[in-house]
Amino acid sequence: MNARNEAKLSMYNAVITHAEANTTITATVPAFATQVTTLRSIYNDIVDAVQNETKAITGVAMDKTQVRQIATDLALQVSAAVFSYAAATSNNTLKEQVNFTATGFKKMRDEMVVPNCNNIHNIATTHLASLAPYGLTTTVLSDLADATQAYADIIATPRNAVAQRTSYSEAIKNLMKDADSLLKLQMDKVALQFKINNPEFYNAYKQNRIILDAATSSTQVTGIITDSETNQPVAGVTVQVVDQPYTATSNAIGEYTVKIPVPGTYNLAFTIIAGYNNKTQTGVSVTLGQSTTLNMQLVPLPS
Repeated sequence: MNARNEAKLSMYNAVITHAEANTTITATVPAFATQVTTLRSIYNDIVDAVQNETKAITGVAMDKTQVRQIATDLALQVSAAVFSYAAATSNNTLKEQVNFTATGFKKMRDEMVVPNCNNIHNIATTHLASLAPYGLTTTVLSDLADATQAYADIIATPRNAVAQRTSYSEAIKNLMKDADSLLKLQMDKVALQFKINNPEFYNAYKQNRIILDAATSSTQVTGIITDSETNQPVAGVTVQVVDQPYTATSNAIGEYTVKIPVPGTYNLAFTIIAGYNNKTQTGVSVTLGQSTTLNMQLVPLPS
């Protein structure tokens, strides 16, 4: 959703909130009250479509990243055991076959991750009888096979999600046309009935109908995540808007930015796999077109 549409969505919400806070007044003109109900329904559908549009890409990408991480972590665990065994038996050929690093896997193209994980699995299976002292079991190899297959299944999913996102974008466009038509052709006309007897309500309605241009910055939450004891930045923290598809991960200097297209009040969860206690910040207010700063300190787990 672009900044203009975010601004229009905020306008719809302002009009609805104003009308719903003054039901005694709106009830005097039943047609207007009915129109408010219709606008509320359209607005809710737009919000749902916006959330689905975002989730269509970000949710799938996040799932893909997580599945890839599980598969490559298991592949590295297995390959490290085989490498150690090969070194102990002076089998240089075997060492080279399983000589993988975490950095290498991170740089590896999607199409190469699955065959390399499968090769590691097959090599370890061949030498399984000799690898028991190195911690490898049939369970570990089975987990690797399952994780590799799961990643193979999900690789193409983001491409399919693009088509889904397009359909949601088209739905948003059509719903906004419906909302604009309802406001311009019906509600703005009927609202004149309040001008004489309820001028304050009418003037507030007119003010809420103004579409405020969004600021140049995106509607988002941004900040820096640090260690509560050392004040050093913490990388790899997942920042998730609770019950929403909006997410981000802190970078090497602890910075994160979560784009949230629908203004409102949210709860943000800060989670990391190891080393720190997870934390949730409630009641974070997000304003249209503005960047909300939320720095966070995580408490390290006991050593």
